[in-house]
Order: sequence, then C-alpha cells, then structure tokens
Amino acid sequence: MMRIPLFYYKYSLMFLMFILSCSSFEQKNLIIPKLFSDGVVIQRDTLVNIWGQYLPNQKIDISCSWGFDTLTFSDSSGYWITKIRTINNSDDQSITVFSSEESIKIRNVLMGEVWLAAGQSNMEMTFDYCCNSTDSSSYEIKKANFPKIRMYNVKKALSNRPLNNTDGKWVSAVGKDIIDFSAAAYFFAKRLHLELDVPIGIIHASWGSSNIQSWTSKNVLVGLDGFAEKFKTLQKDSLKIKKTKDWYSQLDNKHSGSGAWDLFLSSDILPRKIGYFDFFVPGWKELDIIGKDEINNLKNDFNDWRELDEINIIKPILNNSNFSGAVVFINEFNVDSSKSFSYSVTIGPDAGAPFTLWEYDIYINGEKVGSSLLDLKEYTYQFNKKDRSYDIDKNLLKIGKNTILIRVLGYASLGQVKINKTDKIDVAFLKNWQVKLLAEETLQIDNFKYPYTSFYNYSNKDINFSDIPEKFFLTHNTPSTIYNGMMHPILDYTIKGFIWYQGESNVGEGGIAHSQYKKIFPLMISDLRKSYGERMPFYYVQLANYFNYGGMLPYFRQIQSEFLNLKNTGMVVTLDIGENYDFHPSNKHDVGNRFALLALNRSYGKNLIDSGPILKVVEKEGKYLNLFFTNTGSGIMKIENDITWFEVAGNDKNYFNADVDVYKDFIQLFSDKVINPKYVRYAWSDTASATLFNSQGLPGTPFSSEYLKLSNK
Repeated sequence: MMRIPLFYYKYSLMFLMFILSCSSFEQKNLIIPKLFSDGVVIQRDTLVNIWGQYLPNQKIDISCSWGFDTLTFSDSSGYWITKIRTINNSDDQSITVFSSEESIKIRNVLMGEVWLAAGQSNMEMTFDYCCNSTDSSSYEIKKANFPKIRMYNVKKALSNRPLNNTDGKWVSAVGKDIIDFSAAAYFFAKRLHLELDVPIGIIHASWGSSNIQSWTSKNVLVGLDGFAEKFKTLQKDSLKIKKTKDWYSQLDNKHSGSGAWDLFLSSDILPRKIGYFDFFVPGWKELDIIGKDEINNLKNDFNDWRELDEINIIKPILNNSNFSGAVVFINEFNVDSSKSFSYSVTIGPDAGAPFTLWEYDIYINGEKVGSSLLDLKEYTYQFNKKDRSYDIDKNLLKIGKNTILIRVLGYASLGQVKINKTDKIDVAFLKNWQVKLLAEETLQIDNFKYPYTSFYNYSNKDINFSDIPEKFFLTHNTPSTIYNGMMHPILDYTIKGFIWYQGESNVGEGGIAHSQYKKIFPLMISDLRKSYGERMPFYYVQLANYFNYGGMLPYFRQIQSEFLNLKNTGMVVTLDIGENYDFHPSNKHDVGNRFALLALNRSYGKNLIDSGPILKVVEKEGKYLNLFFTNTGSGIMKIENDITWFEVAGNDKNYFNADVDVYKDFIQLFSDKVINPKYVRYAWSDTASATLFNSQGLPGTPFSSEYLKLSNK
C-alpha cells in the first residue's frame, strides 16, 4: 500500500477548511424570511408570495416538490420577490431556493388555509392564563394532536421605521406545544381544521394593552388630526430616546441588578415561566423579592428604610407623585394571647379605586397569610371589594411582638391596615411603619417578549432620582411602532383572512378617542387590504362587559357594530362571556369558535348562522314597540328566565326599563312610564349581560336606536 505523505493530509485539511469557510460565508448571501422555515403553512390553491435577499442583479431559482418551478432576479439592492403556484394537497412538501452558488431547502411544508390573528392581550392570551379558571387547559393539552394546525408567533418588536424581517418559528398543535398558542386563535384554527379537513396556519402577532394607533401605518395616520405633529415630535425626540436607552443599558453598573416581570406574576402561588407570562429577557436577572427567605432578610437592617405615620402616604414620602414600583412596608404588633382568639388582617377601603392596588402580599412573622392574587378567580371577583380580610393561622403568632410585612406592586397605596381579633378589637401597632423601595417601574427597551412592566432593582442605598434621565421610549402605544416592527415584515405573506381582538386600550381613552377609533379602524383595514387583497375577510371581536370604563363602553360597542357596514367584515359578540371585574374573559373557546363560524359561513360558504340577533326594524304599535331582527335562526330564545336590559324612551330620551314579551320572530316592549315610546336600547351599560339569543345560542348585539338607521313602521 502506498504511503501518503503527512503534508498531504495537512494541506488537504487546510483546503477543506478553506472550502467550508467559503461555503459558510457564501451561505449568508442568500436569505429568506423566518416565515419560510421548516413547518411553514402556505395558502393552498393560489399564487403565494415568496421573497428574500441576495446579491444584486442575480438569478434566483425556486423549485417546489409538487412540480412547480419558477425563477426571478434580485434588484439592485439584492431584494427579490416572486410568486409560486400552490395546489390543494395537504401532504408534506418542500421548497428549495437556489442561487448560482448555494441553496436553501424548506422542509415539512403544508398547503392549507392561512389566517393572521392580531390584537392586544385578549388575543395574546395563551392557555396558561385564559383557561385556568375553566379547567380546560390540561384537557386541551391532553387531547391536542393536530400536527396540521400550526402557529407562527411573531416576535415582539417596536420600531420608528418599517422593518423587513421578523423572528419566530412554526409550531404544531401537538401536546404541550399548544401552551404558547394564542388560545382564541387555537380554538378558531381547531374548528376550521375539523370542519374543512385541511391544514390551518395561524400567523399570530399580538401585544397586550396596545392601542389601534400603534397597529396602523404612518401613511394612514399622518392624514388624521393631530398625528402629523406627533410624528414630527417623535422624530425630534429620537436623540432623547437614544439617551434613555443608553442610560438603562448601563443600569447594572448603577444598581444591584435588573429584572423584568409583570405585576401579575409576583405571587409565588403562580408558576413563574409559563405561556402567557413567559416574557423574561435573556441576560436579565429575575427579580425575586417575594419568597419567604427574601422577606425575612428584609427586616434585619433598617438603616436604609424610611419611616411614615400612615401606610397610604408613600408617594409624598418618596417625593415622586408618579411613583409606581415594588415597595415593602413593615411594622410590629403585640399579641397578648395567640391561642384563645382568632386574628385576621384587613386592608381597608381607603385604598381608592380597585385598580390602584394591582397586587400585594401579606406576611406575618415571615409566612404569607394573604394575597390579592391567590388564584385567578379571586383576582377576577375580589377586585372590587373595598375590604379584604385574611385569617391568620394561630400557629404563626407568638405572645408578645409579631411582625407584619406587606409587599406591594404597582401604586403604593393600601389605605388602612388593621390587625383584628375575633371580638373586632383592633390590635395597635407598636411603632410607625417602615418602608423600603425595592424597584422602580419603567418600560423595557429592546427585545422583550411581554410589554406590561419592567422593574429595575435598586441597591441598598437611599434612592436618588436625580440621575435618572428624562424618559423617552418607543412604546407599544406610540403611533405606528407595532405596525413597523411586526406587521410590515409580514405584509407580503399570502393569507386567507384576518381575525382581530383589540379595543380595550382605546375605549379606556374615552370621548375623543372613540371618534378617532371610528376613523382609524376602516382606514387600517383598507391599508392592510392593499397588501393582502381587497376582498380579504376581516373579522373582529366586540368588547365584553367590564365595570371600569366610566359608561363609555356602550358607545364604543356601537362604533364597533357600525363597522359591519364595511365590506367583508364580521363581528364576534362576547356579551355573554364577559367578567365584569376583568376585561380578560377566560372563555376563549367561544371566541375562537365564533370567529370560525364567521369564516365558515362567509369565507367558505357553509351556510351557517354565524352571529346572534341584529336589530333591523322597529314597529310602533300605540304604547308598544315591536322589534324585528335578522340572524334569529329558527327563532329568538330566552336563555335566562326573562329578557332584561331593554329600555325605552320618548322624545325626551329619558330611558326606563321595559317589560319584554318574546315571540318567534320579534319581541314586544312596553313601559308604563313611557306612554309614547320612540327610542329603544339593549345592553346599554358597561356591565350589561346578555339575555337575548337566537336558536343557535348566539348572543344578540347591543344597540341603541338613536344611533341606528332602521326601517320603521
């Protein structure tokens, strides 16, 4: 056998490494968006866009496993886009993109129905949040075996200019993988998949607490009152935004550490990194100031604590009227007999509006005895309670001095705090309250997964606000920022339709904002249809009941109803699934199914009743009003014993509750306080519940005849 010289191996290896390095370098020249990655779902039986980046003025070949080939050329900047013909085939396929020097193969490609799901937190909510209160989360996870339902979560990104790419990956609806799915979009996709027997792809792009302005392009907004000036100001503030970003990027050098977490996540009752709440930023420390050990350590050294007479005056103590963050209060009280009496701690009504409490935890002698967020039901239904009392286990107490510690997230205002004995005698505190500021609330800057809140953890020094720069951020409510960062990169992707769940942030702005929403919503749809097609279906959710909108919700719902006049739109009514004290209804199952009803009927021709009764005709008959509806199915139904929330008024528009008689195809109203009725309204309240349904069990749309163009007899 011939002996090969050692130098031959040496130089062969060097040559191979050179070739591999060149190949690696060249591979970077051909780029396609993350949307076109393994597992992608593309719209079936049509022409779909595919695009990417390469060297300028070069040929790009595309070969599809189902027999379609095409070529295109990159332009002078290297950008290329073309169309490929898809077929009606649900088997796994592949797409290969070739340049003259390299190729990219996309595997496990499905052709099916592709929908875009977007909005704010109610669309964003995953199973971990939305379904705990209905015990459906574990059930859905166990039975989820739908490899041909796939979702692409667009990574959160804000920008003051349009971006061209987005990050994310396609995930199949199998087992625990659905945890990260938008729950509403999942139930929508599941119903379509089962009814149509085709793959379903969902591109999901949501941002909690975002307003419609942030989802709309600058080209649309700049022509509306006030926005041109806002964009000019934003441009002027770009340097201030950079200074803010630079200051917070160096925060670890100024303080003991940094972390990002949501107000709602602070309770150690809940898991920390699951689904909807999984938003921790890589490289940041997780703030953990809530556990027993941390709580006990806080009380050992009062050198940097401040003293205050009353627990509800933290803001002036901090010399910062806008303060919001993490604060700990501590005090002591005497117990004369821990065994013969029952003790409780009460946080009283001086706290003000419920939303100022956000969340708190109460510790007695280092053990947690109460929290405003023990579970989701308590959060939902105790939110409006003026007084909250928590029993203290006798075994936690000792004769003599005992310690009470209260940790608050959000606005540091608790109102009265009392220790009570069974005989209602309040136990006096031994000294003034001590207070320590643990973290200041601010906004995250870059690359964060969830928008609500960030806290920066301060060191054990007196807080000095003087070094904090004037804060300028791009936020999820800055005009066009979400559009630029999350919508613009996917505008070329071919979809069947759009489902939208948003509005909570805008109704909260009230008055003028409503008229603004009325203008922006149709313009936003029209703008999107320039990319997705003029006939693109657009289905959206009408907001459910919630107690804290100041009476503005009915007017906002009316505006949402008027959008049904836009072509190819449909509305999901949620009046029957709302939770008065939480604007995040946990029932996303019905939301998704109602979206699917709209799509099956209007986009796929299934001839279904896809919504509840909608008022069409008001017939006056003496002192009675007869109301006729569309979408009644086989008739109007009473789900409850009586149909309520109907009111009538005369010319003076003073409304009174009406008696209601239900017939198969109409209802009749009467009030002995209105002799000559002219106007009628239904569910005209922030907290109204649904009592009007059709035979399919779908709730009727809230309305006021003052704002409707009706046929009158």
